[in-house]
Amino acid sequence: MALLAISCGPAAGPAPAAPASVAIPPAPPEASVRAEGGPAGGPVDPSAPLVLPAAAIPPAPWIEPPLGEQERELAERDLFREHREIALGARVAVFAAPGDGAGAAGRAGGASGAGAPGAAAVGAFAVHQDLGVVGPLKLPAGFIWVGVAGQRDDALYAATPEGALHRAADVRAALRPDGFELRGSVPGATAWDAAGGLIAAAAGERVSVSADEGRTFTSAVVAPGKPVRAVLVRPDGVLVARVPAEAPSHGRPAPPGRAAPPGTFVSSDRGQTWARSTFQPRTLERAGSWIWNGDRDCPAVLSRDGRAWTRAAPANLLYRLPPFGLALSLSTTIIAREAGARRSALVPPAPEPPARGAAAVGREPQCKEGGLGLTGIGEGGGGHGGCEGALCLRLDFRQPPPTRTRLAAFGDGLCDPARVPPGGKCAAHLVRPPTFAVVDQRAGAVTPVAAPEGCAQPVDLRNAAGVGVLVCRAAGGGAALFVRGAQGPWRAEGTHAIPADAIGRIIAAPDGTLLLLERMRHASAPQREPLQALVRSPLPLGAPQAWRRVVVPDGVAAMPAPGGAALLASSPAASAGGRLDVSLDRPGHPVLALARGVEVSQNLMRIEVHDGRVRVGVRPKPAPELRGEPWYTRDERWHVLTHGGELVPEAPPPGTPADARRFGPAGR
Repeated sequence: MALLAISCGPAAGPAPAAPASVAIPPAPPEASVRAEGGPAGGPVDPSAPLVLPAAAIPPAPWIEPPLGEQERELAERDLFREHREIALGARVAVFAAPGDGAGAAGRAGGASGAGAPGAAAVGAFAVHQDLGVVGPLKLPAGFIWVGVAGQRDDALYAATPEGALHRAADVRAALRPDGFELRGSVPGATAWDAAGGLIAAAAGERVSVSADEGRTFTSAVVAPGKPVRAVLVRPDGVLVARVPAEAPSHGRPAPPGRAAPPGTFVSSDRGQTWARSTFQPRTLERAGSWIWNGDRDCPAVLSRDGRAWTRAAPANLLYRLPPFGLALSLSTTIIAREAGARRSALVPPAPEPPARGAAAVGREPQCKEGGLGLTGIGEGGGGHGGCEGALCLRLDFRQPPPTRTRLAAFGDGLCDPARVPPGGKCAAHLVRPPTFAVVDQRAGAVTPVAAPEGCAQPVDLRNAAGVGVLVCRAAGGGAALFVRGAQGPWRAEGTHAIPADAIGRIIAAPDGTLLLLERMRHASAPQREPLQALVRSPLPLGAPQAWRRVVVPDGVAAMPAPGGAALLASSPAASAGGRLDVSLDRPGHPVLALARGVEVSQNLMRIEVHDGRVRVGVRPKPAPELRGEPWYTRDERWHVLTHGGELVPEAPPPGTPADARRFGPAGR
């Protein structure tokens, strides 16, 4: 690509090789920075605000504007907060995600996905043990049930209100609009379930069962004259059905707590014959191969023989298994879990028949709560220690404003526990990287995308101005960077000599200049190593040499400035935060000193470039008795850096109250 040479001043010979794809001739070593309003070539007023050179690189074309004030709450939504498991197989689970504020889709066995009026409906997603998160699925219109069945591969099934059954061969097929094919039907079916190689449907007083992928069904009456309200299928061929409770013989409603539960019937021969269960639970649900009463305090589980119910199966055996739904967390943090057993249609298996005295029989009594209480572990409150002067700049944790789209990582990464050293983190030893997602925060839509090729070990993900920056660990531990916008693929942008695990946060300038800042130690810790940052010029995504590394001895802050520049702030270690040096690092230019030895006797909380000026947020130091408080708060006032190297209060806008003008210069 031809290099564009643009000069901010007199050319000083041919342009040298620049680290970015836009080369800028170097400025003279001691080039002055003219104050705004000063006469060209004339004296400069030392008290006038210093104005930085104009940017030589135009704004990036991929910039997304920040969300408006009324839309900011959209960025706080957890679009999978109310996700509900609507189908479970041996290796895959299906979830309905209505979006924040919507009712849980799939409630009571149905999943229309409509949600609440005006709420974002994210749709149906699958979590596969090998593929990770897949979706959104293209389920048949108006479906009332989704199931998973298959002896070898988990096929997806969906039923519609008229009793038609549709089948998709796997989760990949379910992504296509034509992925579900019509199979058989059970007219009038009101309840469905599937597990192993069986599919069951309840219609009237009959339960119909298919063992040939829904092509044909055989049916049998469960209890003459009683409509079947629910049917549950176990992978080994055991079925359980529920019918309405018997009406009291005296014709009056039973008192609370004594009402008869719905009738429970069991079949051990794939639904050919049915018998009244020896135990009548108040509620009934299926989890893995457990068909049980759903009561973790007083569990009662149908045993392996398909007839007796046991109270000896501990509920923590079920709850300690991670469910597939944990993978639906969206975060910029890379999350992984150990590969292995999850709660599935096969795990946990049905328990052994009960020993003497451990059987559950008759009607289920009221449970005495407290069998499995959960103990909360409180976190001790820790505060941030005090800071002094310029050192407080290291406590600036501002994040870029949210935009319409952002990149996130699902929690479906996997690690091999055998590779994780004692005390190590699973996410640092991946055997499968997580699935990523493009999140449209305005529309409430989530589009899964695969991890980029060449990134086997993602470490961190950051968003700014509508672009996501993925930090991956390269072979030598350096940071390999990949970028992606709302559209298009991941683009590799090189490996850099900064530890991948050291990246702390991302900062953006209005023109799309990005800066990845090294994670800094606590402000009260002694400064021993230089501050490092990676700066990206506002070039198209994938531009070669878009990034460069800057190193700041005694650095306390680094902020992006327009045109791929970086504003660097340092404080000599011997000054204990009482002195501030400010410089400007531009692509293709030597570092330009803006101010040296600025006296600082107040606390500097923020630094940035605003309308070409260097401005610093200043907060007066607290009284001696309040020093050391974790987050001492007082009014903060912006100061600007002058050409003479002082920080003076920024002129307040018209109409500012008098009490907001009280702070003097930061160095006095």
